[in-house]
Amino acid sequence: MPKKKILIIYTGGTLGMGYKIRGDENSPLIPLDWSEIQNSIHIFSHEGYFVKEKGIEFTFHKFNEAIDSSDINPLHWIKILEIIEDNYFNHDGFIIIHGTDTMAYTASFLSFAIQNLTKPIVLTGSQLPVLHSRTDAIQNLSNAIHIAASDLFGIKNIPEVLICFNDKLMRGNRATKSSSRDFSGFETPSFKLLGDLNEPIKINEDLILPIPDGKFETHKKYDTGIIVITLFPGFDYKYFDTIAEDKNIKAIILRTYGNGNAPTDSNFINCLKNLVNCGKLLFNISQCIEGEVLTEKYNTGKKIDECGVISCKNMTLEAAITKLIWLIGNIEINLIKFAFTKNLKGELY
Repeated sequence: MPKKKILIIYTGGTLGMGYKIRGDENSPLIPLDWSEIQNSIHIFSHEGYFVKEKGIEFTFHKFNEAIDSSDINPLHWIKILEIIEDNYFNHDGFIIIHGTDTMAYTASFLSFAIQNLTKPIVLTGSQLPVLHSRTDAIQNLSNAIHIAASDLFGIKNIPEVLICFNDKLMRGNRATKSSSRDFSGFETPSFKLLGDLNEPIKINEDLILPIPDGKFETHKKYDTGIIVITLFPGFDYKYFDTIAEDKNIKAIILRTYGNGNAPTDSNFINCLKNLVNCGKLLFNISQCIEGEVLTEKYNTGKKIDECGVISCKNMTLEAAITKLIWLIGNIEINLIKFAFTKNLKGELY
């Protein structure tokens, strides 16, 4: 009997890429067949430490076609949810191998869509392919296994959707991709790491979400009828008129300045009021990587507050977007404002 059963879900991404011309790391990257990737990852082998010494049984589920994560869409999120559902009760933990570009979006959406999670779901990947001479893939996968099979390594069970990357353990809906070249890759602005995976492993146990009592289930509906607008000096407000008339757009996220500040001229304010009167939901998120929306701090923030714009506080953009995609798909539109301002899965404090 295995001591732990871990499901590896392979979606694609840089980790599983290979060079079109074998041995030439300057040639274009192309997706490799999963069998070739698996054979290159010795930590999955029967003679490897995790299987032979720790008694972990790995099972694998690959997407029919490996995906560059820039092509990820909500249908892929639903597929991941279905795979987890089908395997939830006969596995102890889950590792999702995913491209880095949209990893934080996927982690955030899964965190909202999965209810009453009692097991770790760990997303990881790499900045360099597994066959690269300096790959970071093996270290990231090894760390992810330690978290997915936590009690075998004396680590507290973490019943969350997580991102494990370059010795950092992060809450999935608190992470954002910070670099396309640094092995660190991700940060959790305005929030602490859940764990430091250096030597020794240190978990911030006081930050871990409690194990829920309810029945495990997933809510798979979604609605992508939102738009993100970045304000800049000279932004032409006439575009708001087009948005107001588009019935497919249900919510607008405004990327404002600093603590949530925006222009105070009457044309801008009237445009916001018109959008609200047309039934659109408006949200305020800062363009700053770190910090939060504090609209009471400056008059420029209070003005849009008075229009009925909802604060994203210190959420990441990825969390705000996916939270809305999930909320609009699953609850009545008149309840979204209240639900959005609630801390559902540790994304908001």
